[in-house]
Amino acid sequence: MVKYARFSADGSIGYGILEGGTLTRITAAPWRDHEITSESLPVSGVRLLAPAEPSKMVAIGLNYRSHLGDREPPKVPEPFLKTPSSVIGPGDPIVLPAESNVVQEEAELAVVIGRRCRRAGRDEALSYVLGYTCANDVSEREWQSGDLQWWRAKSSDTFGPIGPVIVTGLDPSGLGIEARVNGKIVQQSTTADLLYDVPTIIEWVSRAMTLEPGDVILTGTPGTTATLSSGDTVEIELESIGVLSNPVVSE
Repeated sequence: MVKYARFSADGSIGYGILEGGTLTRITAAPWRDHEITSESLPVSGVRLLAPAEPSKMVAIGLNYRSHLGDREPPKVPEPFLKTPSSVIGPGDPIVLPAESNVVQEEAELAVVIGRRCRRAGRDEALSYVLGYTCANDVSEREWQSGDLQWWRAKSSDTFGPIGPVIVTGLDPSGLGIEARVNGKIVQQSTTADLLYDVPTIIEWVSRAMTLEPGDVILTGTPGTTATLSSGDTVEIELESIGVLSNPVVSE
C-alpha cells in the first residue's frame, strides 16, 4: 500500500509518497514514469492539494440501495460528468453560490485511473486503477431537480473536493465510508453496499469513453445526505484512506 500526495511547498507543486508525517518527493505524477528522490519534507510544512488533476470526473448516480428511496434501482450504472474546474483539495472552502438554496454533501469512494483505459473487461478493470481517494460530490438539489441538465448542480466551482491522498493496493469492495458535518455523523455505510461495483463501473464507462491516467470516477453515495450552511465543516472519511475535510463558506 502506497499513499501518494500532491502538494505545494516553497512556491512549487509536486508529488510525493506519504509515510507517517513525511513526504518523499517523486519526479512526476504517480501515474507517469517517475523516480523516488532523496528529498523529504514534513507534511506539516506543506499544503496538500487535490491529489489528481483529472481531464474528467465521471460520477455514478443512485448506486447505493440506501440512497434510492422509493426509486427503482437503475438497470445499468448511470454516469454523469463533473467538470475538472469544480475540483478542490483538502482544506479548500466549499463555496455556496449566491443563487443556491439547498446544497448538500455526498460522501463517495473515488477511483483514480492509472493508465489509459478503453473497453476494459470486468475481469481486467482493476488493473487500470492506480488507487483510491475520498470525494465529496457536492450538489445543489433545486438545480439538480429543476434544470434540464446537472451542469451547475454538480459542477459549480468548488463542488468537487477530492483527497487527501491516493492510496494503492486496496480492495474497494468493503471499505467503510462516513460523512460528518461539524463532527456529527450524517452518512455511514460500506462500499460492500454498492449496487454496481468498481470493476462493473469501469467496464461500463470505458465502453463509451476513454479513461485517461489521472481521471477520477466517483462511485455513488449512501443513505441520506445533509444540507450545508456557511460556517460548517464537512468531513468525508474512507477506511484505509483518510479524511477529506473542507470548510463551507458563502459566496
